[in-house]
Amino acid sequence: MRDINQFVKSEIEKWKKELLISGDVGGPCEDDYAKWNEKYPESYYGLPDTIQFKTVDMNDDGKDDILLYFPAGEACTGGHEEGSDFLKLIYSSKNEYLQNNDLRATIEKEIRFLSNRQTGAFSRRAIFSVTNIDKQIKGTFQVWTDDDPDCCAGYEGTFEYNPFTWKMELKQHKVQ
Repeated sequence: MRDINQFVKSEIEKWKKELLISGDVGGPCEDDYAKWNEKYPESYYGLPDTIQFKTVDMNDDGKDDILLYFPAGEACTGGHEEGSDFLKLIYSSKNEYLQNNDLRATIEKEIRFLSNRQTGAFSRRAIFSVTNIDKQIKGTFQVWTDDDPDCCAGYEGTFEYNPFTWKMELKQHKVQ
């Protein structure tokens, strides 16, 4: 593979374009929420100044895989809606690199599913933040049930997710 740093830079630039074109994010947040919202009516979150990445051989094939990620942060629309981190996995598969752009939705869905199963309460929303990446994606999360006010999650905890086996471990507790 060509120089990994150049490859990562190129992939980050492509991902930024993809996120903007899809409306998943708008440009960087501005002080004037209304003006920002006019420019990016389909978006809640702005593109950050820095996209983080980690290279690690997640699938044990002897080649580095790349996870691109950044926190959603506060909404650029003036609301206080927090969101999950944005993620993109670029992984080796034989002699090529493939991409998984659905990790954000997959991890949120799996957190909700496992939380529902562990607590017996229906979750209406989950958000997460990445804290570490090695053979798995690790992070913290919050879950809102139907009984929770919009401001405050009812459950929180940690997770470990393997994007190659699709298995997740979830440890959670009720928020006091």
